[in-house]
Amino acid sequence: MNFMKERFTNFATYDLTINKSFYRNMTLVTIAGAVCIALLGFIARYTMYDSVVNGGMSGPAFSYVPEANSFEDYNWMYLTALYELGFFFIMLQIFAGCWAHNLRNKQGRITELTLPATNLEKFTWHALLVLVGGFILCILSLLLADGFNALLTLINYGTENGIKSLTVSVGEMCSMRGITEIVFMRGIGHNAERSITNDDAIQYFNAFTLLVFCSAFFQSTIYFLGNAFKYKYNIILTYAALQVLGTILSFVFFICVALGANIPTVMDVTAPDIEDVGQALTIFYYVLSFITLVASALFIWWSYNRYTKAQITSSFNK
Repeated sequence: MNFMKERFTNFATYDLTINKSFYRNMTLVTIAGAVCIALLGFIARYTMYDSVVNGGMSGPAFSYVPEANSFEDYNWMYLTALYELGFFFIMLQIFAGCWAHNLRNKQGRITELTLPATNLEKFTWHALLVLVGGFILCILSLLLADGFNALLTLINYGTENGIKSLTVSVGEMCSMRGITEIVFMRGIGHNAERSITNDDAIQYFNAFTLLVFCSAFFQSTIYFLGNAFKYKYNIILTYAALQVLGTILSFVFFICVALGANIPTVMDVTAPDIEDVGQALTIFYYVLSFITLVASALFIWWSYNRYTKAQITSSFNK
């Protein structure tokens, strides 16, 4: 199972050349989606701000938004950032579910399996392309959407009021600490000076943020594994399987609750001091993050194992 850089490079070049239209289309869809969301967010904020300033309205529709008649109303783009995050999350699942697209038909399997490269080299390229390359593509698409949003702001309002970065807003939305400060500390409290400064609280939010990212990566590896089992319609089938599994687990949970089973809750780990609860949950989030990373690595290994057993003729993957 040797790995040669030259063979790996040759296979990567071949794959990018043969499937350039597929990769180009995926890239265009990602960029277009991010830019369209930025455009819709701009229209919504522009309409709200213009109606408040020129229409005599008493204030914006959202209680989180800062004072009425302030340019901060327009610069409040966390809702746009949330939609961008949701779009990128969906695209990452689609990327992960397309790593074995070369195997979706018989001719593709013949070409893929007979190329002069080892299974490890070919699989490594596919995994890096969809998992790492897909993430980088989302970042680049966000930067392009941010530039487009900044251009629209510059054209309509100039630079005297400042131009809020959509990328920064997305970064703040990625952090559980940031979300808490936006919604509860600064939003509902209407006090921009308030922030979370307690060290234990910061550790708690950092641990939870890590868990969110690890869980998102784990979700991608589920679709990655689904493509190893089914080459066609695998994204739809994987999504359906996850929905069925989620329904079953929810049903089992409610049955256990109805039967009076001792379901662990936050209060089960509570001590007289609430700080002990926070510390216990922080450790729990770190442990759970480690478990999800191990499970993700296992799914990738399982996918590789399936890839090494791929055949040109397959009744299951016709």
